[in-house]
Amino acid sequence: MAAGDDRNDPVEALLDLLLYAPLGLITQLDELLPGLIERGRSQAVLARTIGEFAVRTGTTKAQGRAEDTQKMLEEAARSLLGLMANLTDRVSPQDSPGASTTRGSSQSGASTRASSFPIADYDILKATEIIPLLDGLEAHQRDEVETRERSGRSRKTILNRLNQLSASE
Repeated sequence: MAAGDDRNDPVEALLDLLLYAPLGLITQLDELLPGLIERGRSQAVLARTIGEFAVRTGTTKAQGRAEDTQKMLEEAARSLLGLMANLTDRVSPQDSPGASTTRGSSQSGASTRASSFPIADYDILKATEIIPLLDGLEAHQRDEVETRERSGRSRKTILNRLNQLSASE
């Protein structure tokens, strides 16, 4: 057989694969092994670096989303507190627990008080609407407002402003 025929022979191909290749590998193992080890190490380092990057990126995104959610919840809580404050400011004195008059007599008294009271519609105004009006009142009118506020809703913002105005006189 010619040398070219040996390569096409299936028996020779099988011998190459099962006998000669392993023998060649064994004889070259001391030269190939350090290169294979180094290549395996570099693949492991690369995989670890990619994993660490993925964890850092995921953590950063999760923290950002958590902060956004926290801000949204804080804004919602502030809005709810604001709504509750507005509702509290709009509660009239006859609705407060300390009121002992009946609605009929209270309403007729309110219309009488409203005509002589220094601030019109005082009972339905919010504290933020009343405070600017206090600056234009005389001392005896501010005393009337203070008496009415203390006997009714006792809003600290209004009472504090009245104290400031009295102290500056």
